[in-house]
Amino acid sequence: MTVPGEPPGAWPDEIDAAVLDGLRDLHDLLDPPPADLTDRVLFALAVADLGDWDRALDAEIARIQADQLVGSGARSGERTRTISFDAPSLAVMVTVVDLPDGRLRLDGWLAPAAPLRVELRVGPQDAVRTLTTDADAGGRFVFASVPHGLVQLVVRGTGVQTVVTPSVVL
Repeated sequence: MTVPGEPPGAWPDEIDAAVLDGLRDLHDLLDPPPADLTDRVLFALAVADLGDWDRALDAEIARIQADQLVGSGARSGERTRTISFDAPSLAVMVTVVDLPDGRLRLDGWLAPAAPLRVELRVGPQDAVRTLTTDADAGGRFVFASVPHGLVQLVVRGTGVQTVVTPSVVL
C-alpha cells in the first residue's frame, strides 16, 4: 500500500501485513502464550520492589531444583508438593499441603539454618500482598494459611544476601 509522502513500495504494504498476520495467527495456534503470562511477567518484575533498588539489585535469584507432587495415591488423604530452590548462599525447601478449607500450608526450611525473615509475596502484580514470618534458629518457617495462586519467597536478614525465588503457582 502506498502512503502519501512515502515512496512507492514502502514497507509494510498490504501483502506484508497479510503475511505478518498469517505468521502471528500460526504462532498463536502452534505455541499460544500461557493464559497467566501477563500476571507472571508482572509478578517477576515486582522483584524490583523489594524495599529499595540497591537491595533489589543485590538480591540473589534462586533456581528451582526440584518440584514434585507426592501422596496423591489411593491411600493418601492429602496431597503434598515439595519445591526446592537453590541460590549460591542459601537453599530453601518448602512443603505445600492442601488444607480442608481449600487454602494451603507451607512448611519451609533454610540451609544453612539461620533465623532469617521470610516473606511470601502472594498474588498478581495488581494485588500483591506480602505475608511475613521468621525462620527459627534451625531454619524452619511456616505459613499456616496461603491462597492458591502465584507466589514468590524473599529471604532476608541483617548481614546476609537477600535471596529471591522465582514465582511459582501453588
